[in-house]
Amino acid sequence: MTKEVERAVQELDKYSARSGLDEEIRSKLNEHLNNIRNEIQMADERRRELLNLMGEESLLNLDITVSRELTNTVEHSAPLRHLVAGLSLKWTLRTDRAQDCRSQGAKMAALRRGRMPHFAAVTMEPRPAMLALLARGAGDVDCVYHLHLPALSDALDEYCSGTKRKPRLAIRDNFRRMRDQRRIRDYDELRSYLSTL
Repeated sequence: MTKEVERAVQELDKYSARSGLDEEIRSKLNEHLNNIRNEIQMADERRRELLNLMGEESLLNLDITVSRELTNTVEHSAPLRHLVAGLSLKWTLRTDRAQDCRSQGAKMAALRRGRMPHFAAVTMEPRPAMLALLARGAGDVDCVYHLHLPALSDALDEYCSGTKRKPRLAIRDNFRRMRDQRRIRDYDELRSYLSTL
């Protein structure tokens, strides 16, 4: 639409220059054409600004975001915000809540410009099998921060101590594997990480 309007303005400009219009009328016409050009430019700038905002956290529906201010090389008076971390808060997990985190991570990866922001889920989910839905996922979530990982580890050790039942030992071993691979981390690590941003 904008290109068609620009073409029409140029045609009117050419017509005004070629025709034998009265000087006063031609001056008024040129004034109106300049106003139209300015409106087109302002609309284009607003559209560019909106396009630059696409992919921000509002589209992702994140619970907590951390961004850093960047210098705008195009428009120096309007600094840009770069999303460096996004967090999805889920006090407990169900399969649909886990899927929600995954879709947010996939959307963030698709909309990013440059480096992928750190994306994690924060939860106090006590069941290792539910934690595994995110922590052993396809990489849509960097890791899962647990609000009290040491207490959960101690509870699992106590639950599995003195037993030779394979299902219980498998739960403990899978949990330890996710913890040792840093797929599940303690909330204190998140606080430390965010303080460096």
